[in-house]
Amino acid sequence: METTAIPKVQTIKFLHKVAIIVPSYLLIFAIVAYIALDIEFLQNLYIRHIILALLLLYATSHLIRALTFFFGRWVVAHTSRNFSPERQFNRYRECQQISHCSGEKRQHIVLLLHGFTTSPMDWKILAARLSAEKIDFHAPLISGFGQVNQDSILSIHKEDWFRQIVDTYDLFAERYEKISVIGHSMGGMLACYLAQLRPVHELIISAPALFPQKQQGFYARVVRNRFATNLVSWQIPMIPKPSRSGRSGPADTMDSKATYHYFQYLVAPVRLLFAMLQAQMEIKLDEMSYQRFTLLYGAHDITVDNPVIEKFISSINLPFQRFRFTNSAHNIFVDFDHEQANDLVITLLTDTFSKQDQQKYDYRHYPPAASKGASKCQQKQ
Repeated sequence: METTAIPKVQTIKFLHKVAIIVPSYLLIFAIVAYIALDIEFLQNLYIRHIILALLLLYATSHLIRALTFFFGRWVVAHTSRNFSPERQFNRYRECQQISHCSGEKRQHIVLLLHGFTTSPMDWKILAARLSAEKIDFHAPLISGFGQVNQDSILSIHKEDWFRQIVDTYDLFAERYEKISVIGHSMGGMLACYLAQLRPVHELIISAPALFPQKQQGFYARVVRNRFATNLVSWQIPMIPKPSRSGRSGPADTMDSKATYHYFQYLVAPVRLLFAMLQAQMEIKLDEMSYQRFTLLYGAHDITVDNPVIEKFISSINLPFQRFRFTNSAHNIFVDFDHEQANDLVITLLTDTFSKQDQQKYDYRHYPPAASKGASKCQQKQ
């Protein structure tokens, strides 16, 4: 029986060059040749200037794109030298998903969703605590992050993330009666989206990226138009992470050691940022299904405006509790308060959190309104 040969990746790339790149440069060559030749209608200086201006614009846009892309690739490669690339899997070894599943039939598992430009490595401290407490967990590497080769990232869309987290939930739903979800930053936003579609036991979000940041204002406007989104993501494929005043490193943490210990992209593809901004528009907090909802954040966070998020959640009368950590910034799970934050998570997951524990934290509880809140969310379970 004859089999159809599958074209290799290098063959596809070659065909791409032949079919697209070569004709483009032939077109440029033809235009330049026309200008150089003594053709009657091109003797008009006005027409020549227009053609030259278009050629200059075309060349400049390609040059900007090339420089931006290769600079971004160089920065990522240079700042990731302390990590171990596994090129056969297109990832860094430290960024691979982490899991602890006993193999026994258990009632409860926890999904851990990491933040923007980072990886499951952010959960290493909490993962060790969960393993010690014999709590099953799974922390996937979200599509587009922790990769060595970033070519595929340029085509990431929000649907790729939505599909991944729902498929992960459904996979474990066959083996576990209850699934809790903990999400940090972008992972907090994805955790909320998952809770819209599937019932969640403990929903714990840390500094969730539910709204665009101030420095993302331009991109937040661009993302509302498909043509503008495609144009900007093509022209500026990579952008550096914003510098943060008062921070010793590129990450928003008070602990400077944690800044460089955990993997992150210091230059990120614009396509990933657009995917996150588009995903934010799909979040409908009042449609979430959960048993208990907890918001965590650091008092010195300058990445996410957590008080605004806290005020917004309370304004729509959702039942939730808030914990504020006074010695941490954006990522409380690796910052100075990581022991207290991880202790808190364990007590919540094991349902051992008591009124006495409330005194250890900057704690606030928001009771639901009579017409909404806990009854509405629990009825979905």
